[in-house]
Parts: sequence; structure tokens; C-alpha cells
Amino acid sequence: MGGNYPDIRVPFPGQLYNSVDNAMVEDRVKFLVLTLEHIIDIMDAREDMHAVQWNLKTVDRFLADLNRQSSELKECVARYHHPSHKESYEKKIKRHFRLLKKILKKNEYSAQAWEQIRRSVKHHLQRMDIIASNATYFLKV
Repeated sequence: MGGNYPDIRVPFPGQLYNSVDNAMVEDRVKFLVLTLEHIIDIMDAREDMHAVQWNLKTVDRFLADLNRQSSELKECVARYHHPSHKESYEKKIKRHFRLLKKILKKNEYSAQAWEQIRRSVKHHLQRMDIIASNATYFLKV
């Protein structure tokens, strides 16, 4: 997926990820689930992908993987007995993905706009991987 669009800047909530990385493991897992759901929502817009040259089977496999991971993480969240202490991240991540959707809409779902979204999603997945790795480390200690 994706093409080459140099010098494209996409806003990213780096501070939010830094604060979540310092949160309790339960909050980290809940954040991962919430972010996966937003990624799935924005990437599952096949009807708006007419401008991109992506292989839709690849997009389907990607979404299937994300749905599986989200489902497995939701099972972990269901085991937690106490409520989340970091619910402010829910509003912040929702606001961020709303901004990404506005980028798509403002640019009329162009190939360049989708490339911005693809790059943002890639950055999210990289940071989420770090959070998951750190959470796994703390569970082993």
C-alpha cells in the first residue's frame, strides 16, 4: 500500500503516547484497544478509497489482523476488575482521529490524503508496539 508523497506532515499525539506509556498496564491495554478501534474505523472506508491504487485484498487482511488483535486485547481488558484512571486519553485520541478524518474529507479522499492517513496509522502502530512491549515487560517482572 502507499505511494511516495515527500514532505507530508501529519499531526501526531506524541505527548499522549508518552503519558500512556507511563500509565498502569490496564490503562495501556485499554488505550491500545481504543486506538485499534479508531484505526479500524478510519481504514475500513473502502467506498472512499477510489483515488488510491491499494490492493483491497491487502487492506482486508490488514483489517482482519487489526480486528483479531483488538478482540484479543478486549479479552484482556475484560479481566481487569478496577476502573481506568486515565480516561482523558479517550477524548484526546478520539479528537486526533476526528482530525485525520477531516484531512481525508477536506482533501476529497485523494490519494495524497490517504497516504497521510497511512503514514499516521503506521506511526500509531509503531508507538503502540512500544507500549505493548513495555506492558509485557512489566507483567513479567
